[in-house]
Amino acid sequence: MKDGETGMQRIRLGPDELKCMRYIARHGTARASQIASALSISKAQLSRVISSLVDKGFISTEKLGLSKNVSLSETKHAALWRRLALEFGHMPLDKVLSGGSLEVLSAIGSQLLANRRQVAVSSLVSESTAALVLESLRQLGIIQKDGAYRISPRFQIFAEFTTEFRRYMNQKLALEFAPDAVIVWERNEEFIIESSKSEQRDGFLLTGISAFARFGVPLMGQKSHLFYSPLARKLRLEDAIIHSLLMPNGNMLPTLLAWKKNESELNMQYLKRAAEKYNIATAVTEIIDYFESQGSKRPERFPPWNEFLARAREYGIR
Repeated sequence: MKDGETGMQRIRLGPDELKCMRYIARHGTARASQIASALSISKAQLSRVISSLVDKGFISTEKLGLSKNVSLSETKHAALWRRLALEFGHMPLDKVLSGGSLEVLSAIGSQLLANRRQVAVSSLVSESTAALVLESLRQLGIIQKDGAYRISPRFQIFAEFTTEFRRYMNQKLALEFAPDAVIVWERNEEFIIESSKSEQRDGFLLTGISAFARFGVPLMGQKSHLFYSPLARKLRLEDAIIHSLLMPNGNMLPTLLAWKKNESELNMQYLKRAAEKYNIATAVTEIIDYFESQGSKRPERFPPWNEFLARAREYGIR
């Protein structure tokens, strides 16, 4: 995996972008010519920087005659940036947060990662880049390791900032795919959307209940669920089951039907490993117990065993 490959570069900020944002955080609204002079960059360079930062939701611009005023936008991640830049203004943020640092911070902030390789895989940077970033962040005290890497309590604003930046870019990508897209679950660069659109493209793949028709359990629904990941190319039934369990307030019956219909073909090792990865091992165990006990071990959100059997017969499940 090369640094900057699809997906993760969406939250990368370059040194000039960080310097520009830092200047605006300190001085408030400023003219583009003032910023270019302060940063010692050409107007053409600044124009590219401003265009990128507008696209990432950090700044807004206003044309005044022949000049342009630049200010921080009203997005949540822009507000968090202002707090971060003012509180840690003594740090060389243009160096600290460039070169893969935001990707690493986003990965560490969203899951427990025990070693350098896991960080590299989760942040989609090379292992050598992960090593350099981790060492730099540890020396500054931004991250610490206690079994797993964590963002230090004193630097929680860094965690909040990267989380909101990632959330903004995920939502932007989702809305580019479908104007009515609503993110119902997300973790770092992966997320699940609900939309009236069912076309699979640009890394968006039908999942959960919307994918069960491929496995003999067709279900009617007005909305589709699609999973996005910069790495996913095809989803297995086990993936669709896991994703159905990740969605809040989901109806368990379709998942149970799809599981039972394909029980002999399920790769339980893969399923349990994925459940551990997404911290839903308990949900998978509940399904196993429900079937083994023929419904006597039934969590509240599961249907009564007789109700399940009646629906199962409709799908030729015995």
